[in-house]
Amino acid sequence: MASLEQRNHARNFLKKSQEYLASAEDNLDLHRYTVAAGDAIHAGISAKDAIVVTLTGATTKGRDHAAAAKELARALGPRTDATVAVRALRELISAKADVEYCTELVDAAKATVLVKRARALADLAVQIVKLGR
Repeated sequence: MASLEQRNHARNFLKKSQEYLASAEDNLDLHRYTVAAGDAIHAGISAKDAIVVTLTGATTKGRDHAAAAKELARALGPRTDATVAVRALRELISAKADVEYCTELVDAAKATVLVKRARALADLAVQIVKLGR
């Protein structure tokens, strides 16, 4: 059973995920696709943190975002939703450098996909954090 501190951390990560996701969806509606994509990426990473903290008690922080997908896979284990969640996180993370550091703008199609992936992760995080498993 997770400690009170761990549950609080998980809830805070979940709240961050929901805030980033709301911003991503708003920016998508306002045709600010690059910003929507960036918010979606952060929503997905925060959702991963909420899931991992709930299931394992801690999450790692580092510059190697690719390791985050492996961490999520380990935390979710054999769950039926693990493959889809890990794939969504990998897609978000793989877009991170282009979205945040390149000069190219994100188009509507790409932003829509990234927001959809973030929504899937955030929805899973809500289920896991609220149930504690």
